[in-house]
Amino acid sequence: MTCYDKALSLLAIREHSEAELRNKLNAKGFSKKEIDEAIKRLLAENFLSDSRFCNLFIRSRLKKNPEGKSILIMRLRQKGISAELAKDAVNSYFEENSDEINEIFNSYSQKLITKKGEEKAKLKLYQKGIKLY
Repeated sequence: MTCYDKALSLLAIREHSEAELRNKLNAKGFSKKEIDEAIKRLLAENFLSDSRFCNLFIRSRLKKNPEGKSILIMRLRQKGISAELAKDAVNSYFEENSDEINEIFNSYSQKLITKKGEEKAKLKLYQKGIKLY
C-alpha cells in the first residue's frame, strides 16, 4: 500500500488534520518524502483540509461534550492546527451558529443543574469555559 493510499484509507474513516495525518503516516514507516508527496496531492484534490477538520471537530465536540471557545481552541492546537486558524475557525463557527450554540449550552447547563445542583453546575461550566449570556 502506498503512502497516498494509506492516507486515503485513514481519511475515509474520519477527517484528520494535516499534522495528525503526518504523524500517523510517519508511525506507519513512510519516509518524509513519501508523506510530503501524499499530503501535497491530498491538499490539491481537497481530500485534506485543516479548515474543514476544524469545523467538523468543533461541531462534534459541541454536540458530545460542550466546551467554550478557549477550550476548543486549545484542543485544536493539540491536533496540530495553527493558533491563528484555530482561533478563526472557533470564532467563525460561534458567529455562524450562535443560536444553536446557545441552545446547546442552555440545555447542557440545565442538565448539570438538575444533576449536580446550581453551585456545582456553575463550577463545571466555568471549568469548561462556557459563558451563558
